[in-house]
Amino acid sequence: MLRRIGGQVNGISKMINDDKDCEAVMTQVMAAVSSLKSVGRTVLADATCNAPKEESSKLLKRFL
Repeated sequence: MLRRIGGQVNGISKMINDDKDCEAVMTQVMAAVSSLKSVGRTVLADATCNAPKEESSKLLKRFL
């Protein structure tokens, strides 16, 4: 998934350099943001499953 996000970001950079319209660029930006949020949820889920209850609660409060 991270490689795909890297590809999205590179594509966004190319779109900006090629002076593509704002709507098209923002559509790709929002797709990349959505992908990053998905990665974040996965990382957080893994961390909370493997952490003591107190630390899990702290992580969830901070990032949710």
